[in-house]
Amino acid sequence: MISLEEARQKILSHVGNAGVIEVGLADAWGGILAEQLVADAYYPTADRSTMDGYVIGGDEVPGTFHVIGEIPAGTFPEIPLGKGEALRIFTGALIPQGGGRVVMQEDVTRDGDHVSIKAFSENRFIREKGSEAAPGDVVLEKGTKLGGAELAILAQIGEVRPKILRKPVVRHIATGSELVAPDQIPGRGEIRDTNSNLLAGLFKSLGVEISDSRRVADDPQAISEIAEGDWDLLLISGGASVGDYDFGAETLKRLGFTIHFDKVNLRPGKPLIFATRGNQVAFVIPGNPISHFVSFHVAIRLAVERLAGLPCHWNFLPLEIRGGEPLRPDPRDSFWVARVSVEDGKLFVTPKSWSTSGNTFSLAGTNALVRVKSGAPADGVVETLLLDLPESIA
Repeated sequence: MISLEEARQKILSHVGNAGVIEVGLADAWGGILAEQLVADAYYPTADRSTMDGYVIGGDEVPGTFHVIGEIPAGTFPEIPLGKGEALRIFTGALIPQGGGRVVMQEDVTRDGDHVSIKAFSENRFIREKGSEAAPGDVVLEKGTKLGGAELAILAQIGEVRPKILRKPVVRHIATGSELVAPDQIPGRGEIRDTNSNLLAGLFKSLGVEISDSRRVADDPQAISEIAEGDWDLLLISGGASVGDYDFGAETLKRLGFTIHFDKVNLRPGKPLIFATRGNQVAFVIPGNPISHFVSFHVAIRLAVERLAGLPCHWNFLPLEIRGGEPLRPDPRDSFWVARVSVEDGKLFVTPKSWSTSGNTFSLAGTNALVRVKSGAPADGVVETLLLDLPESIA
């Protein structure tokens, strides 16, 4: 049995990204940029006005100026400015030769083809060429998650086919002859399958979909047949322990996987199995829902982050306990489902009650995990892994 830190290090050592694909801008939202991008030109490409007003020479002093024409946005100014002259200009329009200052239209008085200016603002109201970026300047770093703002930057530099990290293809197999679909009434000895929906929701929270999820009886041959194929991450629910019907490790070995660990000093989730075959990654997860929930957040999530190029989420906050279930000591590294709330601007954590790791109902409203290391005090201030923001903050 290895420590959780050792288990996470093995995952880091054996899991890389799922590969790179090229997509159009319309399909790039939410993707992780696979390369550093630089500006292809000067931005702005030339000096431009930031206001509607009048452009005059940079060395002029307040006074009266002869208006010799106008410069709408999108046109090239053909007329150079001479001494004592002004051109009507609009926001975004190019500054003409000889222009060095834009005076807002609110600050001038116009009489026919002349404008009078009593004083100049300290702001010249000109976006200078290259003031935002020059050719070769880095505009987006590798690993950037692409949202609306980032897509706008891609559009501006003409990067219409960005390279992003491919989202992993995930296959899930829920094992157990006792499992029935959620819309069925369980017979004697049967239970509804909850883990399939639990994992689907957890993956969606990371922007990753489980592309194929199936239920199968405790049949190693059937598990093997479903496990074969083209995928990046395989999750087998159940079959992680050492019972007569726990076929997870056996199945993976028969398929040519290398088992990197099969027991972790973890509660719940001790029988968690991690294996790889080339670039393919597999986990066999202890069957109970809370074991699934904890195993996902402390181990499986790390593999998903590596495959998808997401930042690692593993930061703990020291939070004061406010009520809730007493944290019972255990020789293993324990994670308690909990709820973080805000009171008077301060975060508090309330451990939830779960008598067994099969208590699905205790997961309702969970937004944190409290970590109690073996031998550590289990009261007062505890290490808390925040999974989601409290509603009063979000």
